[in-house]
Amino acid sequence: MFKKEGKSPVAELMVELQKLAASNSHANLMQALEKSNLIVIKEPVPPQDISFDDAVAWYLQSAEFQKKSTSTKKTYRSELNQFVEFICSLPEPPSLLSFENNPKVLLDYLAPLKVQNTKSKKASFLRDFFTVTYTRFFEVDIKKIKENLIVKVEFDEDLPKAFKKEQIEEIVNLSRLTNDGFRNFVILWTFLGSGIRLNELTQLQIKDIFYDTQNITVHVKGNKLQKVPRKITATSLELLRKYVSFKYGALKEHPTYTDLFIFSVDKGVTPISDSTVQKMLDGLIADAQTISKEEKERLSVHSLRHSFALFALEEGVDLVSISKLLGHKSLKTTTIYLQLFNDMLLKAIEKHPFARSLTSKLFD
Repeated sequence: MFKKEGKSPVAELMVELQKLAASNSHANLMQALEKSNLIVIKEPVPPQDISFDDAVAWYLQSAEFQKKSTSTKKTYRSELNQFVEFICSLPEPPSLLSFENNPKVLLDYLAPLKVQNTKSKKASFLRDFFTVTYTRFFEVDIKKIKENLIVKVEFDEDLPKAFKKEQIEEIVNLSRLTNDGFRNFVILWTFLGSGIRLNELTQLQIKDIFYDTQNITVHVKGNKLQKVPRKITATSLELLRKYVSFKYGALKEHPTYTDLFIFSVDKGVTPISDSTVQKMLDGLIADAQTISKEEKERLSVHSLRHSFALFALEEGVDLVSISKLLGHKSLKTTTIYLQLFNDMLLKAIEKHPFARSLTSKLFD
């Protein structure tokens, strides 16, 4: 049963130890060795706690934070400032480790939020913040923190929120009446013609437009250095061409012409901010008569991307093609639109005249 590795004293001792291990429990064996002063069992050293302020300062300088895209860093800085303001309002300043021991404070922070998208965004930031800082300072599983940062939503709230076609038509027409109407009009059509994300749109440069292949190139999600091509409709591409020609035609001979940002408030030097676009659309949604009060609270810039996918499904575009158009890494991400589309079909079939036919009562 016990194999001898040579005839050395060490090998003989190993055999005897194997016999002892086989006939005794691990706990008894370790206890016997410890009491015989043959081994010294070190008590686990509790992790050294740090202040919340120190954790915040380290997080902002960490490699994990610095490698995020410019728009993500801006968003996370804003979320961090709001969280710090909440923490400062507490009776006692917490240490970093205390959040795992008492994660209820996170629930207190998220509780007042009524809009699910806002709550999910804040929870996502907090998961990143605590994962990064706990990995750096402690060897502690943040299971309790993560459990308290799960945003539970109702079934229908889990589906993408998309505009109806008449709502799209109204906000597009309303955009023409705003200040910077031409720019806002083209921004909406760029969203609707390509399905790109907000930060992908704001970062668009003149060199990202390829008229011959009907492509625009956008930054890969989570990687601000890599760009990938995405298709855009001919109508939206033509509007982009006219807008670039109108705004930057006088700079066409400038050596940095192609590096100019398409949507900008300083002649293309820096991109328009995400918040500017969000506020523009929020204003259009607020003024739209076709959007109910409840829908106004649920629709956002990202709803334009959902609308792009949903209308494509409605026109018979297959799911694989939609996944590629949206730039999804996995088809699984795209399948959620099928759930929303099926829900729309169920509502549509019930509006069919045969659904209300008198014959439906013949066999009651």
